[in-house]
Formats: sequence, structure tokens, C-alpha cells
Amino acid sequence: MAGGIQKTSGAKWVIVLRIVGGAPLLLFGVLHIAGMMPMKPLIEAAGMPMPDVMAIVAPLMQILGGALLVSGAFTRLGGLLGLATMFGAIYTHIKIPNDQWPDPNNAGQVMEEPVFMLAIAGAIVLCSLVVLFVGGGRWSLDHKMTSAGGGGSTGGNPEPMQG
Repeated sequence: MAGGIQKTSGAKWVIVLRIVGGAPLLLFGVLHIAGMMPMKPLIEAAGMPMPDVMAIVAPLMQILGGALLVSGAFTRLGGLLGLATMFGAIYTHIKIPNDQWPDPNNAGQVMEEPVFMLAIAGAIVLCSLVVLFVGGGRWSLDHKMTSAGGGGSTGGNPEPMQG
């Protein structure tokens, strides 16, 4: 089963998408877990269920997804985690009124919604979608692991994957 999820094209350009999509996931996941950008007030303001649980699970999914994307190991799983967490982030941005965004530095206070965060979420969704379909690319651990066993593609040009 690991071979199927690790199949990848020989495209080198995928590394750019993996970093653009994975690095912010990793960074924001760490900031949420460290309490520098508390997630629970966002989940509560959006009216999402189980804010105590989601405030832990979602950042852990971000960290794992980001790490998988950046490293290129089980890259498709990283893309799937990126999609799942960013759909939650986009839903949060839609549900919370612009002027009712919880201020992470002042508990109980509100501020204007940081619009650039929605743009970052959109970029992560696009990067994750592409990676989900083409795999980690030539410069990924997936490619290295499947090539060692004869299952990966070689060369620098994108090659169609065989199902």
C-alpha cells in the first residue's frame, strides 16, 4: 500500500509547491500548539464542534501535513492533511464576521480579520491539490524510496503515473 501512496512523477518543479504549501502549515501548526496563535477562540467564534479537541487535533494535523509535504515522504498524505486543515481554515474565515475576529494577543477582544491568512489558506489548498495528484516529484523521499525498489520514475521530466 505504501508504494501506491508514494508513487510520483519525475517532475522537479513539485518541490516548489511542496515548500510553498508545507512550510506555512508547519509554521502555523507550531504557532497554534505553542499558544502564540490560539486556535480555540477561532473554533468557538466559528461555531465549530468540540473546540477543546479541535484546538489540539487541527494543529497536529497541520504539523504532520507540513512535515510530510516539505520532506516529500508520503507526500500525498501530506497534501490530504493540508486540504483538510485548510478547508477548516477557510470555513472559519467565512463564518466569523470580519470585525469579530478573536484577537490572539488580547483574550476576549476582537479585531479586523487578517485577510492575508485567507490568501495563504487558498495557496496551500492549490499546492496540496497538485501534490495530491502528481506526488512528491523527483526531489522527494517518496521518489527516492520507490526508485530504490524499482517502482519510481527516473529522469527530470514529468512522466505519467501508472495506476
